[in-house]
Amino acid sequence: MSKIIKSFRVVEEENTFVEEEIKNEEENIFLEEAKKKYDEIISKALKDADRIVEEANEKSDIYLNQAYEKSKKIFNEWKEKGYKEGYDIGHKEGYNGGYESGEKVSNKLIEEALELKSNYINKKENIYREIEEDVIELVINICEKIIYDKVEEDSEYIVTLVLKGIESLNSTDNLTIRVSKEDYDIVEMSKDKILAKASLVNDLEIRLDSNLSKGDCIIETASGSVDVSIKDQVEEVEQLLNDILNSE
Repeated sequence: MSKIIKSFRVVEEENTFVEEEIKNEEENIFLEEAKKKYDEIISKALKDADRIVEEANEKSDIYLNQAYEKSKKIFNEWKEKGYKEGYDIGHKEGYNGGYESGEKVSNKLIEEALELKSNYINKKENIYREIEEDVIELVINICEKIIYDKVEEDSEYIVTLVLKGIESLNSTDNLTIRVSKEDYDIVEMSKDKILAKASLVNDLEIRLDSNLSKGDCIIETASGSVDVSIKDQVEEVEQLLNDILNSE
């Protein structure tokens, strides 16, 4: 993960502000729908995986039975040939020839059966891998939906981001906060509130940055800057989940 100062604490504290704010009925309905979709993905994938293993076992059994039947047939054919061409010599040749030919066919078919089963097992593992990727994508979509919806509904959400960002700073004497046009007024009006809650901050300057979008926020200090933008946090969550997936 990047060592650049981030305010990922905003999303990883035990009782995050996102969790505290999820109260309205629409979001509860959305979460239920997301959970239902998640259960459907897992259920379908597990059924597919079980079906694949079952098919592999069935086909392996078929190959093994074919190997046995073919080897027995070849053995009997050579044995019968031995009887016809001469009992003593022919019987011995028929037995040996039938055994060797039957063994070759049997071994070949057994190898094919084992290879087939191995291929199906690999396919099953790939399905589980795809499940993990689908679940991660679903979790990311849920996070984005909840966070961005909250930004749209709660005009003071950006103020919460600013305060959380300030908490992550070591140096807080004089700060410059850059926000989007959409968030500028609410942050400017909340300046006294921010100063009151951030006791270590002596002075605070609010700047409008036309390059930023709603929900974006950058806090500048003498020693560097902190990006507490919503999109930055979502990217952090996505990177974290992908790192977990790739480490397995």
